[in-house]
Amino acid sequence: MQPDFKHLVRICDNINRTITRIPYKAAVLAVNFSKERFIKKNWLDGREYPWPKTKKRKGSTLIKSGRLKRSIRQVHVGADYAIVGTDVPYARPNNDGLTIEGTEQVRSHDRRSHKRKAYTRSGKRIKAGTVRAHSVKSHTRKFKRSFVQRQFIGQSQHLTSQITEMIQSEFQRAIQ
Repeated sequence: MQPDFKHLVRICDNINRTITRIPYKAAVLAVNFSKERFIKKNWLDGREYPWPKTKKRKGSTLIKSGRLKRSIRQVHVGADYAIVGTDVPYARPNNDGLTIEGTEQVRSHDRRSHKRKAYTRSGKRIKAGTVRAHSVKSHTRKFKRSFVQRQFIGQSQHLTSQITEMIQSEFQRAIQ
């Protein structure tokens, strides 16, 4: 039995539509994969890499306002690629585990009076008392901040296998 010419044309049209849709579907898979890292609190590559626990704060790791998680999106989708990213400035240090050094400008401001509790600092006892209101002059301050790596975006073997399965199923659906 010979295949019908119209049938072959329909299959070619389906394949062309599938080829144009695949980068968009891959971008959706990558965005969902990255957002899922915030829920699972791990990174999946060849194996699972759990995020280090936080010590200071209650709640979910890397989620205070939800801005970082919400900002993950498709940056650009081309004919044969998809770029997923974020525009939040603290995303890269958290994702890569960087140390940031610099100076910051502190504006002049007024401090209110308040009660100070007694405490001990390096063997010296500081008495409780009242701190009077005073003005703080503008000045610069050096800072050094280290971020623990908690990867949530990037290339992953697990994501690659998900995209490969999606491509295979899309082509199977186009051919049938």
